[in-house]
Amino acid sequence: MAQRRPSKRIKGGAMQAFSNLVGGLNASATDFYDVKNPATLDVVAQAPISTVDALDDAVAAANAAATGTWANDLLARKAMLAQCADRIESGSEELANLLSLEQGKPLAAARAEIAIAVRLIRHYAQKDAHKETLRRRESDYVDVVRAPIGTVGLIVPWNYPITILMMKLAPALWAGNTVVIKPAPSTPLTTLKLCAQLADILPAGVVNTITGEGNIGQALVEHAGIRKVSFTGSTPTGIRVMSSAAATLKRLTLELGGNDAAIVCHDANVDAIAPRIFANAFTNAGQLCCAIKRLYVHRSLFDQMVEKLTEIAGNWRVGPGLDPATQMGPLNNAAQRDHVRALLDDALTHGGTIHVGGDSLGEYAGYFLKPAIVSGVSDESRLVKEEQFGPALPVLPFDTVDEAIERANASEFGLGGSVWSTDVSAAAEAASRLEAVNLYVNQHAVPPDPELPFGGMKTSGFGYEMGEWGCDDFSIRKVLNVSMGVA
Repeated sequence: MAQRRPSKRIKGGAMQAFSNLVGGLNASATDFYDVKNPATLDVVAQAPISTVDALDDAVAAANAAATGTWANDLLARKAMLAQCADRIESGSEELANLLSLEQGKPLAAARAEIAIAVRLIRHYAQKDAHKETLRRRESDYVDVVRAPIGTVGLIVPWNYPITILMMKLAPALWAGNTVVIKPAPSTPLTTLKLCAQLADILPAGVVNTITGEGNIGQALVEHAGIRKVSFTGSTPTGIRVMSSAAATLKRLTLELGGNDAAIVCHDANVDAIAPRIFANAFTNAGQLCCAIKRLYVHRSLFDQMVEKLTEIAGNWRVGPGLDPATQMGPLNNAAQRDHVRALLDDALTHGGTIHVGGDSLGEYAGYFLKPAIVSGVSDESRLVKEEQFGPALPVLPFDTVDEAIERANASEFGLGGSVWSTDVSAAAEAASRLEAVNLYVNQHAVPPDPELPFGGMKTSGFGYEMGEWGCDDFSIRKVLNVSMGVA
């Protein structure tokens, strides 16, 4: 096995510089950028700025590894995936600390994210191939034959960089593909460390990384050596990805923005569900594609729900991720903080009331906003129509469930939605009428389950991750026609 060079220390040896992984080795780089802790703005480490030549090297390494045993031996791949799960688990504390530093989330949440990644990859280490027969007669039969796509580009966002990476990486490797991974510029470090660990187990070139800003991501999407792109991010960026991929007719999975609505019916128990609704809205400082972003509450429960959510928000402990008392960290970057603050200012301008939160933490330099509960806004408010992707929740009254469903569906997004009621059957029927792919009753935004597909509709994207549908999206399905007679 080739020996990797250790990570560099530059700037007089004071700052660690991480390396990309290409062909099983640390890739050389001349330019680096600072990755900062969003709570303190201290520099955590430096990441390389990949060039187009570096991308070419990564794709070439992936293409070279995409044939032979790796592509054709599922049992060997499963055994290696099991080793990868063990390796990640054994180093989970170091990974979680690094993730908390670069992303901002509480250490407990970072630990949970690494644990989810282990669970996902371990699932695929145990997964057998799904055999499918389309037709079987005495004269002939038709089977489905599955093959890997080839080299796949994985573009991962900054909110859950390891969970979302593994939602893509684990099924892609299980299906026999090789990958080039592009993490978000603000959260590359944990990904680079994790991939370096996997390089000790996987054949050289199966996993490769590139880092930098959107220009290198666009070059990855446009690269002729990439056969599929799986992208998670904003809808505007997803549109650009789709446009850039068109010239080479790449397969695409796009998991884009969301503006999930939750509907609280007249018979709901506010005291019981308010803490769960709050958690589903404000986990990861609201930086979750399928978080509750619009809360519709029956008018008879509206004041009670606003009061309860305001009480919870006022007692929520906000601070740096490594502080054991912290329940919610900062937003990951200044642009996202400024976007959420602008939506709150717009709500105030148009008659809304911020019952609690929305202000920063004066004792820290980072991108903090306290969780905000907002009422008095209309469905046309920016805070309701746009995806805030941050710690601000608009609460809106309704009179009938039909009205609430109609208002929830009046959105360009279609990622998730939920209905909360003591009448589970009626709630399930109502939830099925929501124009979204991921539907919930008395819960919302459950942790990723490798057995269940996850995807979107409308401007929330298309394609699936996880489940059999997700495996299909990382495979070529061929139709094998066999005649039983003699020509």
